[in-house]
Amino acid sequence: MSKKIDLSVIILTYNEALHIKRCINSVKKFVREVIVIDSHSTDNTLNICKKLKVRIYKNKFINQARQMNWALKNINIKSKWIFRLDADEFIEKDSLNKIRDIIKFNNNISGVIVERKVKFLNKIINYGLTSPHKTLRIWKTGKGKYPILEVDEQVKIKGRVFISDSIIVDNNLKSFKWWINKHMNYSQREAISYLKFKNKKNLFVSKDAVNKRNKYKIYYNFPILIRPLILFIYAYLFKLGFLSGWQGLIYNLFQILWYRLLVDIKIIQLSK
Repeated sequence: MSKKIDLSVIILTYNEALHIKRCINSVKKFVREVIVIDSHSTDNTLNICKKLKVRIYKNKFINQARQMNWALKNINIKSKWIFRLDADEFIEKDSLNKIRDIIKFNNNISGVIVERKVKFLNKIINYGLTSPHKTLRIWKTGKGKYPILEVDEQVKIKGRVFISDSIIVDNNLKSFKWWINKHMNYSQREAISYLKFKNKKNLFVSKDAVNKRNKYKIYYNFPILIRPLILFIYAYLFKLGFLSGWQGLIYNLFQILWYRLLVDIKIIQLSK
């Protein structure tokens, strides 16, 4: 890669000392700039970022959507394109090469969808419903804004979208207990988000947000408390989740069945 890609990579951080170096190093040599938006970390995250000589900003965290919108509004972004990457994610050089060619030879597009894969219990989950999945992570500067959602935030853009086969890997190195606690917190936020927005139309305007629209239009129309089991069967059998081995079984049991059941319980509690 002889010339840097005209990309500004934005990474949101809070106590990500375990991941941030890997994340930044996966892109730093190949893109125009890396921007870290930190939510006042108390670990070594900022010291690592300073050593890697990236642009650092601090802002109080409310949720991911508001944090990204703050960055898009308040930071002078130097590149023509923006790439959002989570701190526990990384991208390989081959995928960056593909992204470079896409934005170079497709002047009529405003966004690029990539494929996100989860590495769970040291195994890449290549089959199922939530890994791999398509997500819009790259867009032209000035063309994107995030709907204010508690969970499942995805940038809404103006213009055409290119669906690529570039891959980003989510490989969180924290404990399984931490993973469980994170999803317990997310379940509360998702239940609140569902109750607030279930009757709103055109919430996910971008045509790429297929999974998000389907969740509101299809999944939530199934009977409550029964739909998690239906979704698990669909993900594990019909979407071939079983091909990811014993890790795939555990991943689907917790990510699909347990988590979705937890969301439904929270919806019942909050509705009362």
